[in-house]
Amino acid sequence: MSYDSDTTAQVESEKLTRAQKTGASVICFFAFFVVYILMSGPLIWIEDKMKFKPFTKSLHVVYAPLVLVAKSDMPPASDIIKSYVQLFKN
Repeated sequence: MSYDSDTTAQVESEKLTRAQKTGASVICFFAFFVVYILMSGPLIWIEDKMKFKPFTKSLHVVYAPLVLVAKSDMPPASDIIKSYVQLFKN
């Protein structure tokens, strides 16, 4: 076998399948979602210390969906979010 045929065979065997791509996408989505929620508390603490209007406005925009969930009456989600955010408030 020549070098080119070995490289081609190796590249084709390393291609991702649809299931692998879907799995990676799902993992990335959940990782983003977890980081999004976990960063809410520290960012509220930073916002409280800085009192910088542009930062405050951007937090209100970025975390508007989370605020809606916290203000809603969805018992497990709203209670958990409120309790977590309270840890970072003075």
